[in-house]
Amino acid sequence: MNLFIIGNGFDIGHELPTKYLHFRAFLEEHHTGFLNDFEEKYGLWGKELETLLWNNLEFKLADIQEDTLFEQMYQSTDLGLDSGNVGIEDTLRHHFSEQFDYIKKLTIYLKEWIEEVNQKLDGTNKRTSFIKESSPDKFINFNYTTTLEEVYSIKNNKVLHIHGVANSDDNLVLGHSNVNKIAFFNKKCSEFQNIGDEQSAPIYEILAEYCSNTYKNVQENIPLLWSLNNDSIEKIMIIGHSLSDVDLPYFKSIKGITGENVEWNIYYHGEKDPDMLERLKLIGVNEQQIHMIPSSEFYDLPRVEQLSLQL
Repeated sequence: MNLFIIGNGFDIGHELPTKYLHFRAFLEEHHTGFLNDFEEKYGLWGKELETLLWNNLEFKLADIQEDTLFEQMYQSTDLGLDSGNVGIEDTLRHHFSEQFDYIKKLTIYLKEWIEEVNQKLDGTNKRTSFIKESSPDKFINFNYTTTLEEVYSIKNNKVLHIHGVANSDDNLVLGHSNVNKIAFFNKKCSEFQNIGDEQSAPIYEILAEYCSNTYKNVQENIPLLWSLNNDSIEKIMIIGHSLSDVDLPYFKSIKGITGENVEWNIYYHGEKDPDMLERLKLIGVNEQQIHMIPSSEFYDLPRVEQLSLQL
């Protein structure tokens, strides 16, 4: 039995508009104010937006420019802080809940957008013969789409949507993995508390809370993987996933569940990325068990327009 691990490149390989640039276009049309504020706060602009990957976006959720924000908040009269330090923590928390409640809004808008993407699945054709409805194979899907179910007729009980799925009541999981940023803000808060700075300490406390609220706690989702039948998995097929640092704990857990003798096939797009090999070695996968394969070998079914030209 094969275990397929599916990332966003899988949907892109089926010509679905699931890049950040496509999501940005959706936000620009429906939630322009949010988009402008979001990209300004996180320094997203220029040509970077054309190639921004989802894992890069998640990383940036912890990349707040705290020095600038600290000065703005410290000097701000809009918060009413010039009248004294009474209630400063509650005032700041209220301010942050309005100004930096991005994850909640981001996941709501993300679900709206994915529901639009799912509507395009009716016209989407199979691109690979490796995925068969009749096989006992299982799937771990990092995407929020239902491409496997609707295009390949894979039953729901064979697909684990590890970060949620749009056409359900699930909360979509999105966030950063930068625990060091949280620790930094907590440390700064303690330092200011120790010197009795009653205005600076709460600012860093709120910054720490914000980073904690936008943190993707992968460990909470690890138990979802325990349902895998490790005795019958012979091959792991990774397609469309970059093996980013934020998701690496999942792969480490999968490696522990499936054992030492499983073959790992990584299908890569474009040039071979040696970092993907190194990340698997880092979690203990034997290099002899890892095979790097061009994704063109995975997508072995022709596109419809190519087929029509041949006919």
